[in-house]
Amino acid sequence: MPWNEPGNQNSGDKKPNNNKPGGNKPPEFDQILSDLFKSIKRTFGFGTSSGSSNNNSQTPIVILLLGLLGLGVYSSAYQIEQAERGVVLVFGEYSHTMTPGLRFTLPKPFAQVYKVNVETIRQEDNAGQMLTEDKNLIEIDYSIQYRIDEGRVNDYLFSVANPQNTVRQVAESVMRQVAGTRTLDFIINENRTAVNQQAREEIQTMLNDYKTGVQVTQVNITEVHPPFDVKDAFDDVVKAREDQKTFINQANEYANGRIPEAEGRVLKIIQEAEAYKESIIAEASGKAQQFDLLRTQYELAPEVTRQRLFLETMESVMSDTSKVLMDQKSGNSMMYLPLDQLMKNQPRAYDDSPIDLGTTTVTPNSSELNQTSGSNNRTTRRGRGR
Repeated sequence: MPWNEPGNQNSGDKKPNNNKPGGNKPPEFDQILSDLFKSIKRTFGFGTSSGSSNNNSQTPIVILLLGLLGLGVYSSAYQIEQAERGVVLVFGEYSHTMTPGLRFTLPKPFAQVYKVNVETIRQEDNAGQMLTEDKNLIEIDYSIQYRIDEGRVNDYLFSVANPQNTVRQVAESVMRQVAGTRTLDFIINENRTAVNQQAREEIQTMLNDYKTGVQVTQVNITEVHPPFDVKDAFDDVVKAREDQKTFINQANEYANGRIPEAEGRVLKIIQEAEAYKESIIAEASGKAQQFDLLRTQYELAPEVTRQRLFLETMESVMSDTSKVLMDQKSGNSMMYLPLDQLMKNQPRAYDDSPIDLGTTTVTPNSSELNQTSGSNNRTTRRGRGR
């Protein structure tokens, strides 16, 4: 449109000054910033009222800029809770992990932040039929508790597609391996805690190899039982094992009671034998010494010693026999033996104790003769005089 055309505000005597240098030169950058700040001041009431038409045209731009600025600040600030960790991706690539607190990063869409709770304990319950080392089929119910490792949150998010399913499959694989290397008695009765510990260590090792970012806190075998089809037979076997242990314990208890008693009797017999040996040795030594003394006396006085030995021997022999004294001075050939007295002193068939028959005096006539003793009496054995 020509400058002098009616309706144009710039018509009249005003004509474009194309001859002035810089007539169509755009404003400087400093001027733009100055105008921007002035517009902001006027928008918030810090400017003058002059030039209101120009201010009204610049107000939407300022508001837009302020909105973009606020949106950028809002999208770059993140509040990370105490139980959380924030995984930061910059242009789709892992950058770093945010710790709890108010944290800032690049605004969207340049950066993304994924918040992950690392203190929540997750649990997987599972069960399955497994074959033990001694070829027994059992069903094991177990549970595994785990949480996200705060040092490897990025592995939990990006290394595996489904961490929960991975944990379940790894736990099942490890439990089958552990059951296959243990006997049925070991798993059921002996040391289930050791099985749980070994399973936890092996599960953690496999999850680390897969870079799942999962930390296993506990593995617990809740129940071990046979398949329901053979449960009755299995219960009988378990009861028999328990009875076996009971009988073994009773036998050990009986042995522990009898062995010390037998050892005590053996020690007593040995002590008695030692004492008897010592007594026999002492007695033999005494007799040997007595014989040596007797031999010495015999060498000094042989005749006297022989006579003394004879008398002592006869005294020892005759002291234990029955004797009848007879009076030779009476001329009566009729002799009465006191058979009733002799029969009283005879030993009975069932009595093995020694009998002292004593001495019985027999006279031809008890009314005329008196019992005498001395050198005129002769000693006879079994009632017969010699």
